[in-house]
Amino acid sequence: MHNLSLRSKFIKKIEPYLGSKLKQAIKQSLLYKIYKRSSGNWKYPFFAFKWEIANFLSKPKKVSVDGIILTIPCQNWITHFRWYLFKTKEIEVRDFIKNFMNDGEVFFDIGANIGVFSVFAAKYHQNSNIYCFEAEYSNLDLLKKNIFANGVNKRVKIFSVGISDKVGFSNLNLSNIEPGSAVHTENLDHISKTDEGYEVVWKEGIMTSTLDYFCEVNKIVPDCIKLDTDGNELKILRGAFKTLKNFKLKNIIIEMPLHDIEQTKNCEKILKESGFQLYWSERDKNNRNEIWTK
Repeated sequence: MHNLSLRSKFIKKIEPYLGSKLKQAIKQSLLYKIYKRSSGNWKYPFFAFKWEIANFLSKPKKVSVDGIILTIPCQNWITHFRWYLFKTKEIEVRDFIKNFMNDGEVFFDIGANIGVFSVFAAKYHQNSNIYCFEAEYSNLDLLKKNIFANGVNKRVKIFSVGISDKVGFSNLNLSNIEPGSAVHTENLDHISKTDEGYEVVWKEGIMTSTLDYFCEVNKIVPDCIKLDTDGNELKILRGAFKTLKNFKLKNIIIEMPLHDIEQTKNCEKILKESGFQLYWSERDKNNRNEIWTK
């Protein structure tokens, strides 16, 4: 007879002899929870013990910066890189969040990856609402865990969509399948290299939306935007005509596609036509991040 059938018969036989308080105490006990989760497999406790060891050995790491303590996943070389260099890599993004974003504002993190800057923004501005856009599946998993590990899940929302110049289906062409990786390219066409010249090792189907469509459907406009999508920036700006012109949106930090001069010029053109002016740039140092303000 199946283990589940045996278990049901056993429970039915002993249940009448148990008082209501004893039943409640049993159901709340650790042993009962283990028994219930085991589905009749006597080896389950050994599996559970191994899972606990694995979680302990790969638990997130902490970093303290600008008076904020962040918990960041550290389970492979890429996430180790994002944790270990958080204090020194792309300092201008943290400065943008601190100095150009006000508490209580709406912040869009387009190309959120595992969410280190989203979490930083949520912790630094404790009354703000953060919207994360990340299309890659394994990054989304770490992004969600990162948000919960830092206790900001009530103010940070995740959208598993690629922001682009059209609404519909597309492909995300990956340069690396490890969680936390980047430099991927959204493109419906068959391509062998990403926008930044990396070999495509995998492609996965995703949904895309324009920023204008997203804002219209959700009846929201950001105050600040971080835009870092490794070469997809021009598409995103082209699909954000109304949003960019909205008076509420004041500040953008964008990673310019400096690998393509024509794309960079077109990005500048759209931003200027939308009322933005270049506030900060270090192109002479090959820094792709730039701050544009109204």
